Amino acid sequence: MNQNFQNPQIFDLKVPDFSDLKLTAVSPKYLKIILFNLGLFSIFIIGAIAVAFYFFYFNLSLLQVWGIIIGIFLMIAFLFLNALIGFKFRKYAVREKDLVYQYGWLKRSIIIVPFNRIQHVKVEQGWFSRILNLKSIAVFTAGVSGGDITINGLPEEIAEGINHHIRGTISAEKTEDGRDA
Repeated sequence: MNQNFQNPQIFDLKVPDFSDLKLTAVSPKYLKIILFNLGLFSIFIIGAIAVAFYFFYFNLSLLQVWGIIIGIFLMIAFLFLNALIGFKFRKYAVREKDLVYQYGWLKRSIIIVPFNRIQHVKVEQGWFSRILNLKSIAVFTAGVSGGDITINGLPEEIAEGINHHIRGTISAEKTEDGRDA
């Protein structure tokens, strides 16, 4: 029996070059929302610990009390610094066939979602975002994890424009494929 087994490579694993990709930063107004939320969280943590000390008198030395206070202060300071430094890395791009989102400063992540994988798009606006004329757009895919993107802090007209573009692109692709739009 003559076996001529072949297993040629069907595609080249060349990774697209993203060095020329121009990412757009989210609105600087969104930093106010992040800092406001961190402020509320900090007040809650400080209040919870103060209530715990008041109602449940702990037999702690002065050194231990100061250690707790300094630890809480350092934790809150780290959260604020993380938010301030990490904010400048929140960027996005809308291309012809996909949506790109970058975030993180300690661990930089870039998520690319092709429009043909998107199942659902949601535009949201919280009460503080409404005051600042900002919206968030969430894109959901069929993937298990890591494929969904939520871009917060977009100006209203840009968020609606991205939503309209994605929905139009998906509808056009379905029409080209012969499926119902």
